[in-house]
Amino acid sequence: MKRVIFICFLIINSVFAFAQKNWVKQKITNRVIVAFPTAPAKTAGTTFALKDTTNTIYTVTYSFIAQNLKIDQKAFSKLVTTNEFASEFLSGLQTTLAGYNLEQVKIQQHKNYVSYITEGKNEAEKKSIFMHIIFVNGIYYSLSYVVPDGQSVLNKDIFLNNFRITK
Repeated sequence: MKRVIFICFLIINSVFAFAQKNWVKQKITNRVIVAFPTAPAKTAGTTFALKDTTNTIYTVTYSFIAQNLKIDQKAFSKLVTTNEFASEFLSGLQTTLAGYNLEQVKIQQHKNYVSYITEGKNEAEKKSIFMHIIFVNGIYYSLSYVVPDGQSVLNKDIFLNNFRITK
């Protein structure tokens, strides 16, 4: 039994190690670097995107949310930890992602930063979206992984968690 568990552990680790090999690190801002399977295109001033051969879409976008809301960074850092703000943020996301039914946001702590995790389904287009939003000094970074039904989600967790926050 121990041998079977050990073999499963090795297989899972080798799959993740192989999937991350040769990923391209993209500097999003001076503070955040995100790894993509291949080099993304800058599709807008604050958005980087990549569509692979399976029509899976990887995007990273950022916004100066505290500044836009005219809220002090320290006050904003406390605000994002509340369920009320998370619900309002989700409502805003829902309006920009027409057709997707997003699940309730899960608030998590990533090192010293708050992050939101959500996912949703677009039944009409037969796609799923998985999102990881990280709040860093009044800026939110949204990592999104959109995958057509029936396609592999092997790279989902790798992409959504393969970022680095610099000092």
